[in-house]
Amino acid sequence: PQLVEMARAEAGFEGRINTDDPRFTAPANMLEEIKAALDFDASDAQVVSCIYHSLADRYAEVMEQLRGFAPFPIDWLHIIGGGSANVLLNQWTADALGIPVIAGPAEATAIGNVLMQAKAAGLVKDRWEMRKLVAQSFDVIVFEPHA
Repeated sequence: PQLVEMARAEAGFEGRINTDDPRFTAPANMLEEIKAALDFDASDAQVVSCIYHSLADRYAEVMEQLRGFAPFPIDWLHIIGGGSANVLLNQWTADALGIPVIAGPAEATAIGNVLMQAKAAGLVKDRWEMRKLVAQSFDVIVFEPHA
């Protein structure tokens, strides 16, 4: 929550980084590495805003690539796992993509593990039944893009 509020306070910050740059793989000090990439001494709140905006922008770039070869329209993005709990990143992602972002469930890995065990035990028959169980058992949040 603190990082989200920091980023929200600097929502208009325009600095961006290339989130795929190898320099961010395992730096000794991530904060300093991001500030160096920005090429000026950004505040911690600006750095957090930069990270969220840069991720949302990258998602939009990748979505455009996917749309270029997908044989069907992509009308929404479903984010699962821990990242689905970040409401600000999800909203900024919806805004960057121009399509809804569906967030949740956050415990997707554990849920998937349990479902695979249930399948092995013969309690569910296929992925469609698993998906139905997840949809009936866990809430999601839909983030609509803002104009």
